[in-house]
Amino acid sequence: MANPRVFVSSTCYDLRYIRENLKFFIKNMGFEPILSEEGNVFYDPSKHVQDACLAEVPNCQMFVLIIGGRFGSKYKDQPESIVNQEYREAVSKIIPVFAMVEQQVHAENRVYQKNKENKNLDASKITYPGVDSTKIFDFMEEVQGNAINNALVPFSDYNELESYLKQQWAGMMFNFLTHKSESERVTNMLETLSSISSKIEFLSKQILSSVGKDVEKLNAEMYEIVSLSKLWGYPMIQDFIKDFSPANIIREDTIEKLLEKARVSLDELDRNSLVMGRGNEGGPLYYLSRSDLTILKKDYSKLRDALLDKLSKAGSNPKDFLKALEERGLASQK
Repeated sequence: MANPRVFVSSTCYDLRYIRENLKFFIKNMGFEPILSEEGNVFYDPSKHVQDACLAEVPNCQMFVLIIGGRFGSKYKDQPESIVNQEYREAVSKIIPVFAMVEQQVHAENRVYQKNKENKNLDASKITYPGVDSTKIFDFMEEVQGNAINNALVPFSDYNELESYLKQQWAGMMFNFLTHKSESERVTNMLETLSSISSKIEFLSKQILSSVGKDVEKLNAEMYEIVSLSKLWGYPMIQDFIKDFSPANIIREDTIEKLLEKARVSLDELDRNSLVMGRGNEGGPLYYLSRSDLTILKKDYSKLRDALLDKLSKAGSNPKDFLKALEERGLASQK
């Protein structure tokens, strides 16, 4: 199964740490990150290196745009930057764009836009400490001026950026589940099976087997709760608990039982840390501090309570819900 490809577009030097963190975040979401510095862009010897980046954009299913304080390299002999051109290519191919801008740049853009038409000021003499060119502000205006794909969200640190992407991608999934007609859901599922991540493989069973039944709708809504929980961001969830589903969370009242079910043991190393074994593909040992374990327990308990509350409000109970999922092949038997 091919995973959705996410193209990350930004200047590299000033945003290299954000790009590095984004690479691992996108991988943990089950997608394939495409970054020019990672060597996963094909540089055709017969083309200009900048054209190679543009040629890769249509091969991606999502586009993440990060605007910082550097204008970046110009695109060949044109006044626009390569980032500008990559964004325009994504828009022209109707690829979903998730655009974010550093908080300081966003604030200075408001000053720039406010005074741009002020004839009493010499705009060329105004200094903006957060940017190296006012062309960045013009690019932001272009993004926000598009009829679609025009959201531009400020962020102050990487955690805000990651949180925004999680919410937006969860929102895409929620929209897919709730706002499409039965025929549209089936058609879209068949058209996009090749690019769906293993994290959402459960949808094919739900949509193609019995669209619209109450238990499938309830299960989908519960997956939405799980995907938005704090726990989803822990590497432990991605590396060790392969089936972090509502059914398994409802079955196991503690996260220790879920780990034990996944054949992962918490072995004490010393008074302050615990080790959980190796992650995917024989990776390094994953260390978990006692304080982290305490937080995990509380977050897991809150998540499980939220699922049980959802179940109760739907007029169902854990036993009947799990039985219905098992009968439809949407959950394995305990």
